[in-house]
Amino acid sequence: MTARFVLATLIVTSAVSLLPYSASAQTQNTKLVLEIQTLQNVNLTDLAPLVQNNNDQAADVLQTQQPEQPDPNIAILQTYLEQKNSPLAPYAADILQNDNWKLVLAISNGESTLCKHQMYNNCWGVGGAWNLKRYESFSEGFADVDQLLATKYIAAGADTPKKIVNRYVGHPNANWVLAVNQILNQLNQLPLQN
Repeated sequence: MTARFVLATLIVTSAVSLLPYSASAQTQNTKLVLEIQTLQNVNLTDLAPLVQNNNDQAADVLQTQQPEQPDPNIAILQTYLEQKNSPLAPYAADILQNDNWKLVLAISNGESTLCKHQMYNNCWGVGGAWNLKRYESFSEGFADVDQLLATKYIAAGADTPKKIVNRYVGHPNANWVLAVNQILNQLNQLPLQN
């Protein structure tokens, strides 16, 4: 009984895999003939890899047909930035790719009011007033500042605006700390999903 079931499954699977060829043969005025013969002396263990291979191919097809679900955090962050009239809003997906994105975004508030007042796509004041670093895009600048914070500040234990300010700005600046913390607090209240 199980041998017949496996054989029937193999035949159906093979027939289904031939359907695209059948359709193309019909467009060329050629008939496709499928002949089913009784197989004798067939070892079912020889057929198992064929059935498994077809099942794997079917699973691959089903996986590729599943559309990827967009990250809901992108829309949440983009809406937040739009409400702030930040030119960074269209870059929400890129921003979320960075490890320290909240801190980088918050520093952009202390330096350029969320990139509203910036030059050369540099919303973070990197390089200082006389040697301002130029970026090709906001995404490039964001990634560079993320890396800068990770290696030069966070790795040394400076992971809050109060710990960063003296070195980043060059002197104590309570307004800068306040502006950065304001955005950090707002970002921490967003209904983001981990």
